[in-house]
Amino acid sequence: MKVELLAICDAATDYQGRLNILGVFEGIAAPKLPVVRDRCSIVTRMRFDSNETGAHQLRIALRNKKGVLLIPELKARFNVKASEEQGSVAANLVLNLNKLKIEEFGRHEIALFIDDRLVDGIPLTVARAMKKQIRGTMDN
Repeated sequence: MKVELLAICDAATDYQGRLNILGVFEGIAAPKLPVVRDRCSIVTRMRFDSNETGAHQLRIALRNKKGVLLIPELKARFNVKASEEQGSVAANLVLNLNKLKIEEFGRHEIALFIDDRLVDGIPLTVARAMKKQIRGTMDN
């Protein structure tokens, strides 16, 4: 299995195997805690070889640099079907989050586990917003 994409974004959909992503970001800035993001999505695209067909379990953990979970783990089960002729198949998973609430500033990690094995991770920075902020990737 190979992770082709792991991202946090404003919105995402999977339409007939086509992954549509809007507004990928790497951080959130807010003037005070808790930081609440009304809506966002964590999206992943993974490629499985034909010998990896069958049931799999995905877990996503948003944790601080000490490894403490900031929200409950997100879990999903999915089934991979790939024939020998195909060689491999991509699996898209979109996890939509409403009212994502983060209680601490800092550099955090979105960790992706497949079948209880850590396979990838991306940073998510939650920063205190300055009074005069230049618009950019940290806008909330």
